[in-house]
Amino acid sequence: MDRDWEISVEIPADLGEVLRQGMCRGKEIAARRARRRRMAARTACSFLLVLTLFAGGVRFSPAFAAAVRELPVVGQLVRAFEKNQPLAQGGVRGEGGMAVLTMERSGDREQIRLEFRQEDAALYQVEFASYPKTITITMPGTDGVEVLSEISRARDTSQYIKSVCQLPTSTGDTTSIQLELESDADVQIQEYRDPGSLVIALTPAEIQLDTVYSVRTLSFDADGFQQAASRYNASGARVLRDDQGKFFLEFVQEATMEQAEARRLTLQGDVIVEARTGNNVPVCFPTMEAYESSCFLNQYYQLLLQSDRVEPVLDFMDRHFANASDEERDTMLRGLAGLLQNYEETVDWDRVFAFYQTAGIEPPEEFQRQAQP
Repeated sequence: MDRDWEISVEIPADLGEVLRQGMCRGKEIAARRARRRRMAARTACSFLLVLTLFAGGVRFSPAFAAAVRELPVVGQLVRAFEKNQPLAQGGVRGEGGMAVLTMERSGDREQIRLEFRQEDAALYQVEFASYPKTITITMPGTDGVEVLSEISRARDTSQYIKSVCQLPTSTGDTTSIQLELESDADVQIQEYRDPGSLVIALTPAEIQLDTVYSVRTLSFDADGFQQAASRYNASGARVLRDDQGKFFLEFVQEATMEQAEARRLTLQGDVIVEARTGNNVPVCFPTMEAYESSCFLNQYYQLLLQSDRVEPVLDFMDRHFANASDEERDTMLRGLAGLLQNYEETVDWDRVFAFYQTAGIEPPEEFQRQAQP
């Protein structure tokens, strides 16, 4: 074949510049392709890492696994604390602001969500304790008045929240809110971001009926409580509200009265021991006299419960009735009257009527009829 072709080719005058531009374009295309390959590799590795961490979290953390089952979008969960964990804390300090509260219910599960106006949850500390069951939420820089009113409204529709109160604090920029729960409630805390929020999940639990012995202070109003708390190193002490809406510090709970008394003796000031069963609300003791009267009457109650005859009760009243207060006398007479209802044994009615005479009270007509020969 004849290869002596005669083809007219026009060679540009700036051939060197054309070659240089072509080489540059080729390098740019090659670089773009390399970047796409590296990005694809990174994406694949990141995806595998997320899957590995997610699987590891589900495998090794039951709390994480329980939380992600409730998540509509994976990736917003920051922390999932264990159920009934005594202390949960996290979040970041913001510039202050509000917390918007919503409450959701699904069957026996309730969720209280505190959503903050920032990407991360505001700084928080949540303490869970029992006897009685409480959740204490401390939020520096969050407007507690609005939060409290919202939680109070949530309480009205909750099957687990018994009461809500705002606790006194030593600093003005810190809000502390306490939720008292019914005894059949378990608690789990979860922290989310984007937007920042704190979720308190309440679920059914077994009812606790144990008795503990609380080593605590007397009860005070908000101002008096601050003064009393300053006398103690309150770090680690629990702040509680009693049945009259007053506040006190609880230092420790012991399993026996002997252990509690031994611990009480190590503390200065008017420190007392209160026996508390199950989820009972703590009793208000504003003075040592009120506490001592309660202890005295508790001895009387125990005697009534253990006695099947009236003589031990009359002996107790012989020793204490004359020096008792009017309220204590009234309580003892009502207890005696209850014991004598349908009492079939012989009764020394003159001895019984002497206590009524000391109190300046007319004996019940039923007793007067029984005393007649």
